[in-house]
Order: sequence, then C-alpha cells, then structure tokens
Amino acid sequence: MEFLNPAALYAFFLLPLLLIPYLIKRRPRRLVFSSLLLLRDLSTPALGRPWGKLYLPPIFFLQLLLLVLLILALAEPVLSVRPLKVAIILDNSASMQALEGEKSRFELAREQARDLLRGFSSKAQVDLYLTVPRVERVGREALAPGEASALIGTLRPYDLGEPPDSYGEELSRLAKEMSYERIFLLTDHPVRGQDRFIRALSIGRSKDNFAITSFQITRPSFASTQLEARVEVTSFSSKEERVKLLLKGGGKILSARTETVAPRKSVASSFEGFPLYPAYEAEIEVKDALALDNHRVAISPASRGLEILGISPRPESLDSLRSIPGVNLKGIPAEADEKSRSRGHSVEIFHVSAPAILPQKHALFVLPPKDNPLVAVGSALSRPLISGWREPHPLTRYINFALFRPSYARSLKALSFGDTVIQSPEGAIAIGLEQQGFRYLVLGFDPFPYLGRENLPISIFTLNLLDWFYEGLDGSNTGTGEPLRLRAPTKGGILVTPKREKFPLDQEQESFSLTFFQGIYEVNRGEEKEVLAVNLQDARESDLTNPAPIQFREEPAASGSRSFLFTLWPYLLLLSIALLFVEWYFNPPATQS
Repeated sequence: MEFLNPAALYAFFLLPLLLIPYLIKRRPRRLVFSSLLLLRDLSTPALGRPWGKLYLPPIFFLQLLLLVLLILALAEPVLSVRPLKVAIILDNSASMQALEGEKSRFELAREQARDLLRGFSSKAQVDLYLTVPRVERVGREALAPGEASALIGTLRPYDLGEPPDSYGEELSRLAKEMSYERIFLLTDHPVRGQDRFIRALSIGRSKDNFAITSFQITRPSFASTQLEARVEVTSFSSKEERVKLLLKGGGKILSARTETVAPRKSVASSFEGFPLYPAYEAEIEVKDALALDNHRVAISPASRGLEILGISPRPESLDSLRSIPGVNLKGIPAEADEKSRSRGHSVEIFHVSAPAILPQKHALFVLPPKDNPLVAVGSALSRPLISGWREPHPLTRYINFALFRPSYARSLKALSFGDTVIQSPEGAIAIGLEQQGFRYLVLGFDPFPYLGRENLPISIFTLNLLDWFYEGLDGSNTGTGEPLRLRAPTKGGILVTPKREKFPLDQEQESFSLTFFQGIYEVNRGEEKEVLAVNLQDARESDLTNPAPIQFREEPAASGSRSFLFTLWPYLLLLSIALLFVEWYFNPPATQS
C-alpha cells in the first residue's frame, strides 16, 4: 500500500485530542430527590473534581476508528499490481526564492516533495522535473524514492521567469503520454482548469514586493565619456512605500536617494556625474519577500568599442569611418568567404553587397543589390527630395532634412516588415527593423562620401546610425535565459558566471546560453577581460500578489500503467460514513426538554 497524499498522516498526532472530553468531567447537575438516605452510602471519590478516573466507553473506540478511517482516506492509499509510477515537478523559477518566514518557497517545496516520497514504497518509480528554463526531467528515469529524495537536495531555483500559460499544456502532455499514475506540481502559481492526473500543491501566500525593473548606463554617443544611470523602481504592493535607492560602482556607493513609490506604480530616477567603472549595480533597501529583484547590474558602455567589419567590392570606400573616434574598422572584399571574416566585430556593413541570409549581428546595408533578403530595390533617383521622416527616432535627430540631398539614391520597399525612416516622393530611401535582438538598417543611398565634407545633415545621419547600432550593444538588456553575445576570442577563454562557475570557450564561440543567474559574467582571455551584465527581465516573477496562472487542459487518459492502480480512499470514506451513522445511533445528540 502506498499513499498519494502522505501529509494527511500527520493528522494522527491530533488523535489524543479525542480524550479531552473523557478526561474533563461535566459539572454536577442539581437533581431533586425525595430522600438522601440511600445516597449516603455511595462511594463517589471523583465527584466534583475536574480530573476524575478515566473511563472510556465503547463509543470512544467507535469514534477513534471513525477518525482513523477519515485520516487514511485523506492520505489516499492505493494498491498497485506493479510499482507505482509518479512524477514530481518542482517550480524552480525566480519567484520561488521569495521567503515564507525563515525559508524560501523552494525550500518548502523540497520539504513537501520529500514528504510525498515517504508515502511511497521502495519499489515506486519516481521522475523528477524542473519547470525552467523548460519542463525537463532531471536525473535518470525511474528513480527509487530514496534516490529521488537525495537528488531533490541538490536542486536549486534559477533567476528565470517562466511562461505558465505555455507549460500548463506541457504538463497536460506529460500526463497523457508518460502514463504516470499521478503528477505532483509544487508551485506558487494559481492553477486554472483541471487534469485528473495532475495535483497542484500550492506554495506560498500573497506578499507585497518591490523591484528594480529597469537599469541602464548610457552616454550621449559611443565616443562620449559622460555617463548617465537610469533606474526604474516598481511597486507590486497595495501600500505606498519609501525606498532607499543606491547606485554602486567599484564596490562603493556612488550616490543614494530616497524615492516614494505609489501602490502598483513605477518611479524613474537618473544619476549623473559619477566615475567610470567596468560595471555598476543599482540596489533598493526595502523589506520585502524577494531579495533577487532588489538589485540589478549594468556594464559601462565605454567598456565596449564599436568594432565594424566592412564588406564591399571596394573596401577603401569605407575609409572615412576611420576618422571617427571610437570606431575600429576592418574592410574586406565582398568576394571573401565566410570563414575569412573576423569574429571580433559587433556591426557588419554590406556596401553595394548583401549576404544570402541575415547575419546574426547588427548590420547596415548600403545600396544593396536586388537579390537581398530585406527589401525590394526600385528605380534610381537623382538628388531626391525628402518628403517625410520618422520622428522621434534616434536616426533622425538633429537633422535639417531640407538640406538632406544625396546625389543618387534608389527607392526601397520592405519585403516583410520594417519601418520607413526616411521617405522621398518616389518611395522610402531608408528602412530600419529589429529582429531577434539585432538591428538592421537598409539605405538606398551611400552616406560615406559625404562624411565630414559637403553635406552636414548626411554626416549627422551617419553619426546617428553608429550611435543607434551602439545602443543595441547594451549588455544590461540581456535577460536571464537569453543567449549572451560574446566577442569571439582568438584563443578560446574562460567564462565565469555570477555563481563563480567556470566554462571553457571555444575559439569560434560567439554566444553563451547558460545564463540562469542574474549578475556579472566575466570572460577571461589571458590579460584581456570582458564583463557582461545579465538581469531578470520578467516582471511577472516580482508580482507576488497576483502571479500568472497555470492553465491545465483536460486530456483523455492514455493507456498504460494506470489500469493497474486501485484507489482505496472512496471505500474508506463510505465506511467512515457508515460508522458515523452507527455512532449517531448509539450516541444520539442530547435534546433539551
């Protein structure tokens, strides 16, 4: 026999409470007798005392049996012809780090999981799952309860958000395809819908919380050394609160201020005039349940240059970019193959050329050929007038478009999606788009001959587009669980996570995907060091008062081991009801006359 809800067995410790009515004597009642003569010889040593001799009538044992059967029914005993097969799924998302008293929600979930395992026989088969970064089994399949309990002790929560709206379907799929007798989900999310084979065990209560939901270190341009910090603090609380906001760098507090945050609102703050450090931290001092979202990290934009790879039939046509401070340009001919390209650049410029597929980098396309993956190239335009432009936009700021007159251009039309940045009467001549975290800009004119020469508005536009690409390199915008883009090392290297775990890097490796924790990631390549910032970006994990629900979907039962499971609790419950009627018959409630 095994129990699917062994926690109910703790109710056996309450059974001694049934003795209390039999230990405490009732107060004497006043009765009228015709004579006390016959009562004088009765022995009444316990009369009038609160604690008399313990007398347990037969009805007591009937009541005791009734309670035992009810507790056993709540524990859900089952008989199985073959070993019980169950799955235990632990929610290990960021919100499970919230404190419930002295313990985190994840610690409580581990304790509940171990309580479940104690109710299974040693022959039971247990699969353990975690929910993030995806619903996935940990350890090997079909663990013994003792092995599963030991493995649970090694699990930990991640600084990751989760999509409960999607993994509810994943759990329903497991219930259908894996033929588990039961799936136990331990989570702090509410559950909607039902699946008869999934039991959700709620962890935690509603709690007020405050979080830093945005933190960026910016500068006016990629060549500037002036820095500005922007911090956003959000309340996930029903009450107004004053929080202390700190800006840290180099292990020191650079600035501090107090902000008042209204219920369910956000407040933004900015800091200026602080020294340059490779990385910074924003922190709020407030007593709430979740400490993880009380701080964020960001790297200094000055710690990264603008490395550009220029690809052109005439690489020398891009040489004007070399005169701009902060720009490092390497030009190669358009016919060079992919393997010959440098791997350390952050932006690619395709000048009168285009790749067959979009590069996984920020890219500028200047006068692309007709066989390009982004736009349809139209007719040639001689000194086109500008009839419109997108405003406000970083690409069009500070420009007098009345003087914006390239000598030659071609009209463009986006093939799928994209925003027109600059428009002529004959069609767009500049189209920008963002896809999968990368920025792409297509120009129907060549801006580089004008850089610093005869056309000041086009020169300003060129500086704007360089700043636009540079803003896209902000490492503080990388969220936990997202790939971390690296400057590819020439001789490999070592990446160190915020948990001080070390991972070797391949020579051609351009990204790192195991970003499970918030903080600073360090890349060491001998004397060269690179720092990158990763933060929790899912604000739903900070909302402990209104968490996102998990939607189950009822699935038809799959054939398999479930046919060998025999549940006993309905019969125990029926027997308990029968005993209740027996107890009522022999011990009816007293009626007042």
